[in-house]
Amino acid sequence: MVMTAIDDNPLSESICLECRAKGVLVNIADVPPMCDFYFAAQFRRGPLQVMLSTGGMGPRIGALVRDRVEKVLPDNLEDAIVGVGELRKDLRKRAPGVGGALGQKRMDWMKSISETWTLEQLQGLNQEELRSKVLDNGWDQDKAVKPRDVGLRAQCPLKQGDTWLLPNNVFWGWTWGMVVTGAVTGAAITSLVLRRK
Repeated sequence: MVMTAIDDNPLSESICLECRAKGVLVNIADVPPMCDFYFAAQFRRGPLQVMLSTGGMGPRIGALVRDRVEKVLPDNLEDAIVGVGELRKDLRKRAPGVGGALGQKRMDWMKSISETWTLEQLQGLNQEELRSKVLDNGWDQDKAVKPRDVGLRAQCPLKQGDTWLLPNNVFWGWTWGMVVTGAVTGAAITSLVLRRK
């Protein structure tokens, strides 16, 4: 791998051509067409690593987007990731093996947990007792376990002023609930107005 940052365009182009002829990855600073790789804007929060690239076209834009993404992520995201990681580790002990039908079943089951539990509920998976309940009542029973199935009460993930990552079904369920409530309220008010006339 070669990276150059020299103020000599003909020499930079020569280095690029020689590297490509020898199959060596090359990055010529500030000349995107002569780059086989780019440097990404990145940040880490515990096990989470986010990298953004603009393909060499706007590194500063990449850094600005990175900063915005980092600001809107919930504070408890790292703990939720660790909880899911611990559950996966425990699941592999109960259902060892790589690939095949069992591997696909494990992936599908973990996907159902990650998509239906809130971040706060996923945080709870850091506790061994809760993970055992999830595996006993979910994996061992061959079902996608919901938080209420293991004694967790439902949490409303919406608070004014907060930014939340919601599973699609929670977001759309809440949205449709508001639409239906608004429609019923509107119909009731219209009915009262028409009766008075």
